[in-house]
Order: sequence, then structure tokens, then C-alpha cells
Amino acid sequence: MTDIMWDAEIYEKAADAKTLASSAAVPSLADPRQLRNTLGNFATGVVVLTYRSGDSYYGVTVNSFTSVSMDPPLVLVSIQRTSRSLTYLLERPFTVNVLGDNQLDTALHFAGKPQAHPVEWVTDGLAPRINGSLAYFECTPWAGYDGGDHVLVLGRVMNYGQQDDTRPLLFYRGRWSALAEESDDTAQDRAQGERNRT
Repeated sequence: MTDIMWDAEIYEKAADAKTLASSAAVPSLADPRQLRNTLGNFATGVVVLTYRSGDSYYGVTVNSFTSVSMDPPLVLVSIQRTSRSLTYLLERPFTVNVLGDNQLDTALHFAGKPQAHPVEWVTDGLAPRINGSLAYFECTPWAGYDGGDHVLVLGRVMNYGQQDDTRPLLFYRGRWSALAEESDDTAQDRAQGERNRT
């Protein structure tokens, strides 16, 4: 197993580039539903952004989240302009809670479909976070940028943590999903690769 070089650049001669057949032609951008469906082919994780307002805790489920910078440590979330949470996320500390595959109810709850069981909050940091999440990043607002019908919110990571024994909740083609179980052969190959790197 080899290490992936994320920052490596690969160049290809234009003459060697492949052209899509007419049957795979791109549909018109005038069809937003088709564009949304096509974008849905990129599987994402699911996060809940949580924050405090007065004596209450709030959250919103999103799947547009990415790391941006290690120095300073920055992450980015994309929030609809119409979201009531946007103003709060630009003004006060918030936590990005990365959900595990056992937290679908939590994702639904903060996506506007309230669930019966209460949310377990952890409140000993800069912003409230959801107990049992796969990972969390406590952030202070860094900047907000125009993203069309969304606003791109950058947060500076001030504190973070993770659980090693939890698998991620995924969103793919408009459906909730999870990673496939790892086969014994794949687990052995991964372990061998880790031993080879040390």
C-alpha cells in the first residue's frame, strides 16, 4: 500500500485527453434538479453544526464540510442564505459534529424532522457539542464568503476530538448510507501497509 500524495500535480497532453460520447453529453444547466442529482454522485459525510444562543442550544444538519488549512487550522461549511442559523455561525463559536452511522436520528432531528429521544449535549467547551459523535471541531468564526445561494463560513479550529471505534454516516444520491464492512483480506492488507510504513 502506498501513501497518497494529495498535493501532487499530474499533467496530461491535451491530445491524449478523452472526449465524452454524445450519449454522455452534459444536460442543460437550466435543469436544477438534474444538476442536484448529478452532484449527489459525490458521497459526503454528514455533520451537525451546533451553537448556543442565550440559554438554549441549536443545531443544523449539513453535508458541505471540508478542511481548508492546517496553519492556521481552518475548516469550511456551506450554509443556505435562508438558514436561521447563518447569523449565529458568523458571530459566535460553533461546533462541527461529524456524525457516526449510529446517529441517523440526530441528523434527521437537526434537518427539521424532530425525533423522540433527547439530544445528549456536552457543554464544557467553547460551543455545545453532541455526545457520541465520530469527531468534533470547536471553532470560532474566521470569515464568511459569498457562495451564491449559500454562504461559505470558515471557522478556526480551537479544540477537537475523535472516536476511533465509530464509522461515519454518509449521504449519497439523496439517501443516507454507511461505509461497507471491511473484509478480513482488506483489513489484513491495510494492517500490512501500516507496518510497512513504520
